[in-house]
Amino acid sequence: MLTLLFITNIAATIAFAISGALVAARHRLDWVGFVFMACITGIGGGTLRDAILDVPVFWLNDYYMIIVCSVAAIFTYYATHFISKRSKALLWADALGMALFTTLGAQKALSLDTSIPVAVIMGVFSACLGGIIRDVIVNDVPVVFQREIYISASLLGALTYCALHVYTPVGEGISLIAGGVMALVVRGLAITQNLSMPAHKGLP
Repeated sequence: MLTLLFITNIAATIAFAISGALVAARHRLDWVGFVFMACITGIGGGTLRDAILDVPVFWLNDYYMIIVCSVAAIFTYYATHFISKRSKALLWADALGMALFTTLGAQKALSLDTSIPVAVIMGVFSACLGGIIRDVIVNDVPVVFQREIYISASLLGALTYCALHVYTPVGEGISLIAGGVMALVVRGLAITQNLSMPAHKGLP
């Protein structure tokens, strides 16, 4: 189980770091900007999650996460010329990071004996806050506030993980995988099919 959590954490961090670096590429930042954006995106959500849960921030001990983000940033810096401007690489990297961090955030909250609603919220926070910080820094409209389904996908993933882990006899590993797949599939459908939630009509 610890191995699965470790691998999932590394994969989620890499996916979000790449999404941050791709935003840096879109805004023509230098390599320092790439590393900064990758780190902000890769560890931002987890940092705020741990601060809210009042536990040690994960990367202060697991400093290798900064190295993981930095390596992903430098790799992306040199790989971006292979990526078409019309591709959806940023959206898919962000979707994968979102799905993985959703279940990791919920799992960490449950491991601290929080209630299911709190665990679900922590899953969503872990998945969404890093991307919000990333987009706000470069003055973009955050992905989570655009019409395509995003927060709802994270919410469904966190609920799936918590429900399976707490109310069924399946193991935690299966619960983590099921929650991540749920979030990724819903977000993937939103990307490929342009699915969105009904928008408010606004004030008259």
